[in-house]
Amino acid sequence: MRFSLIMATLGRSGEIITLLDSLLLQSYKNFELIIIDQNDDDIVDKIYNQYKDKLDLHYYRCDKKGLSLGRNRGLEHISGDIVAFPDDDCEYETDTLEKAADFFEKNPHYSFYTCNTKERNGNNAVLETREKNCDIGIFNFLSVGISFTIFVRSETVAGFSFDEQLGVGAAFGSAEESDLLLYLIKNKKKGRYHAAHYIYHPGKTETPQRVYSYSLGFGALFKKALLVYRLYLMFFIFLYRIARNIVKLCLRPGDKITRALVAGRLNGFFRYTL
Repeated sequence: MRFSLIMATLGRSGEIITLLDSLLLQSYKNFELIIIDQNDDDIVDKIYNQYKDKLDLHYYRCDKKGLSLGRNRGLEHISGDIVAFPDDDCEYETDTLEKAADFFEKNPHYSFYTCNTKERNGNNAVLETREKNCDIGIFNFLSVGISFTIFVRSETVAGFSFDEQLGVGAAFGSAEESDLLLYLIKNKKKGRYHAAHYIYHPGKTETPQRVYSYSLGFGALFKKALLVYRLYLMFFIFLYRIARNIVKLCLRPGDKITRALVAGRLNGFFRYTL
């Protein structure tokens, strides 16, 4: 079983070295890393040349910016049975790929696998995740998978491309990975979340600007769930989450984070079009 790892990168260097060093230590060796370089300089090219004799690396430049766009470019070059999407600032445990390979080998009826995330030395997680293993469905997909923790059989995503309106660098600054999970759920593919398996990632400091950008993606995702996937239950989930946050804002009207969250989700929902 071979893994194709797609890493789109922009504006980072030292973090990439951390990821590559963690790949050097993998107990499972049958993988390739596809690097999509969206920088205007040659810093990533230099890192690639440092590691190309140590790892199975494939390097491509991409003049256009956008995380989803970069991952789509990467999907054009995969050769593995399993595809995954490590961020350029994440870090694998030494047995990350071994655990994923073991799961797929033992569970041929499952199409995708996700795991947990935390900081290497801290508690500021990038995603509030579930504490127990579970199958993945429409009621929990938002809390059991972020892009760099998702592994999926390549044959399952043969007809999929990331929505280039979603994700960092796009009009709606998040939710491209949740869109992938919805695509899989809509197509009745089985997935399993593993709470005790971790991929490390720096936590994010919440600011109104960051929350607003991410919330735009959240709102756009729910609109797409109606327009494309015809998952009408998602509309009621969206209403519930918006109502809950509006109540919170009424109780704490000075809460800038919640205000940005509500504004972003509503604007994302109403602005998203096909």
